[in-house]
Amino acid sequence: MFYLTSHFQKNNHWLSLKAAQKRVKEYEQLFDLLSSNNVPGLPWLLSNSKKEGWSIPKTTEKSQLALDGKYHPRNYTEFDNDFTTLMYELVGGAALYALNKAPIMLPSRKTIDASCRELNLRITVGNVKVSDILTNIEALFSDINSGASGAVLNTLWIDEIVGDGRLCYLQDMDKIGGLCKHATSQLKTFKMGSDLTCIEEVVKALRAEDIHVGKEFSVAAFARHAADDYGAKPVLMMPTCKQGTWNSAAQILQKLIQAWKLSPFGEAKHGPLTEIASDGDGKRRPALYLITMPKPLELDNPLFPFLSDLPGLNLYTGEGGITMCFDPKHLFKRLCILLCSVAGIPVKSVIINKTLITQWLEKIPGHDWSDKSIHALLYPKDGQDVSRAIKLLCLVTELHHLDPEDLSLTITHNALSLLGEMLDARCARGAIH
Repeated sequence: MFYLTSHFQKNNHWLSLKAAQKRVKEYEQLFDLLSSNNVPGLPWLLSNSKKEGWSIPKTTEKSQLALDGKYHPRNYTEFDNDFTTLMYELVGGAALYALNKAPIMLPSRKTIDASCRELNLRITVGNVKVSDILTNIEALFSDINSGASGAVLNTLWIDEIVGDGRLCYLQDMDKIGGLCKHATSQLKTFKMGSDLTCIEEVVKALRAEDIHVGKEFSVAAFARHAADDYGAKPVLMMPTCKQGTWNSAAQILQKLIQAWKLSPFGEAKHGPLTEIASDGDGKRRPALYLITMPKPLELDNPLFPFLSDLPGLNLYTGEGGITMCFDPKHLFKRLCILLCSVAGIPVKSVIINKTLITQWLEKIPGHDWSDKSIHALLYPKDGQDVSRAIKLLCLVTELHHLDPEDLSLTITHNALSLLGEMLDARCARGAIH
């Protein structure tokens, strides 16, 4: 009896070993196939394998079929579709087709159609029209469910983006698009009509340089401060040659504000506009000051008890408590432009300019300074280099940590310390770093 039991156990072990060896061989075949080939759609293939409980040989077989172009796994997730939509918007249909045929095998244009919407937005031709903005607000905000939270706060964003710098035909309006805004003062109409008269006038004015093709687009967008559908949605797209005035910039902002108030899909559905955010454009800044700082915060405003006791806080707002928000990167750059100029910044009768800072930067310990490195900070080739601007501001904030007993020019050091402390507080040291 003992002999039979021992024999069966030995035979079972032998069978188990043979099965394990077979399994190892199957794994090795699969690993060799996957490691030596770019299997198209491999993540989705492996996901299907786990979901459907494939054996190792079947997974190997499916991988070979994918290599041969006879199997196309397509169990895409919501993230896959969102990522593909982003790629389509950024790089276009031709690149998306190539990525669909590549081993990465992103979803095709047809696959993402179900989750995409084709929006017929109005592009501004000539002067900005409130009716165009209202049409775009309806197209983008009408089907957004405000949810249980109801109305929320909203921000108006406005900035420029680079365009193709060419004209186009807008079929729905039968107009020529792509001309700068001030072309309205030179042309009778942008409407094509039934002959070539409009085209001939446009060509003549362009050659005489009376009008220009917009090299950039002024884009304005509203964004909801909500848990969902919070992305900025563009309601104004206008070609520009950057030759407008601050008065025209203020008129455009007023039209955007009024459109949000008038639209049933704007303030009435999603809540009030409380902030205008933009860059440091020289013409838009005075327009923003005019609109968002005409009067101090009223006494009956719910925020007044909380803000009135904060010394130094600007309490001026616009109609309805609207405020402005400049991109901090542009604030940093403007400060650095002053510091890197001969005029500089006057502080306590001391002119802090690039000549003075050059002498003081090398006093900061822990830095391997050279004439070249200091020169690169204060005499930049690119005035729009944000990282350089931030580095310079951070170094200026370190000047007020120097030991005044080791410095002979105490008046100058006091002025630099005051500027450094102001930058440390005003520019939010944590955000700069």
